[in-house]
Amino acid sequence: MGPRTGSGTTSLEPITTGPLARFVSVADTLLERLSDLFAIIANLCLLAMLVATAATIVLRPFNISFYWLWPWSMQVFVWMSFFGFFVICRRHKDIAVDFLMRRLGPVAMAASRWLVALIVLLVIGTILYQMPRVLRSQVGGIDGVITPWGGELQRYTLTIPLAASCLLIFVNGIVDLLKAKLGWPEPVAEHHVGDE
Repeated sequence: MGPRTGSGTTSLEPITTGPLARFVSVADTLLERLSDLFAIIANLCLLAMLVATAATIVLRPFNISFYWLWPWSMQVFVWMSFFGFFVICRRHKDIAVDFLMRRLGPVAMAASRWLVALIVLLVIGTILYQMPRVLRSQVGGIDGVITPWGGELQRYTLTIPLAASCLLIFVNGIVDLLKAKLGWPEPVAEHHVGDE
């Protein structure tokens, strides 16, 4: 994808050639494609929730109900949230309070870029470190989440999308640090581009 314009520009000329720049560009493009895929999956989960809820409401006057619709709605809600976790971080749609750093100038913006990325890597790294333990502790079926092949969906399926999102957020954080090292402008949400 190459450098994007944004508010974290530095006075040095960005490095856009060489093995590291090519690696970062390819990794950035791959992360963007995975973000698109996760956004599609999250939206499909939302659609499934809406269909299940609509079916419950529409079928109620006819005294028709499927008790498994509610548990499945909760399951896909969790999946939607966890798949969306990476999308929100990648597309910078999370809550950012950068107005103070913008007022303090480019040095503060550059420092906050590194600091925030390192904090994200620390927090997400801790989650990833604990993930095998979390997955091992999630045993048994989820009440009411009946599968077409019989039985209930296993509890660990709730956490798999979270683990995937966390892994991608961690990689994205490393790529963001490499972009900073190369002098590429800080990626910002579209609604921030050009803000003063």
